[in-house]
Amino acid sequence: MTHKYLIVLYSSLSIAILFIIEQILSFEYLYKTIAKVIIFFLVLFIFHYITKSKTTYFATRRIDTKRLKISVSLGIGASLILIGTYFVLKDHIDFAQISENLAQKNITGDTFLFISIYIIFGNSFLEEIFFRGFIFKNLQQKHRLFAYIYSSFLFAIYHTAIFLTWFNIGLFLLALIGLFTIGLVFNWLNENSSNIYNSWLVHIIADIGIIIIALIAVF
Repeated sequence: MTHKYLIVLYSSLSIAILFIIEQILSFEYLYKTIAKVIIFFLVLFIFHYITKSKTTYFATRRIDTKRLKISVSLGIGASLILIGTYFVLKDHIDFAQISENLAQKNITGDTFLFISIYIIFGNSFLEEIFFRGFIFKNLQQKHRLFAYIYSSFLFAIYHTAIFLTWFNIGLFLLALIGLFTIGLVFNWLNENSSNIYNSWLVHIIADIGIIIIALIAVF
């Protein structure tokens, strides 16, 4: 089995399992996070063990400072767009449903600070390792177009497990398109580097915007 098919098999199975954990089993956030960490790193270990390939996602060489500056600008822009979109569309969002869903996963005012810190720095890094490192970086040399489309598509689908019941169909599709586009941009930022730090920086800043929205709207 080629690298391409191994990546597609392992990544699609991982996202399917996480969808079941989120939407059917309804794990609390802590247990869902533990499961995600185990699944993502187990997949990486198995893939690199089978293929005898090296992991370069964390390499600090060839860090492009110009792209890091672009990442900061894009991150700030993304945060502002997210916050602006919230104010435009807030009357069409069911915040009662969101609050209830979060409470079921033990995301409350008491736990929000710690979860926010994890989301901004830990979860964002985990997602970058998986979607931009494991999927995109391992596919881009031989399957560049497929790498762009598949990793961005899976990135968008992965997030639907979180907000599946939050929005109406129009907002759901808008969010899906937005996430796919963000995935494409994240891939572009990392294409000529040997690591995932460019997209991770944007991800961090964008997640800060999401946390600000949560503070305003829910907590």
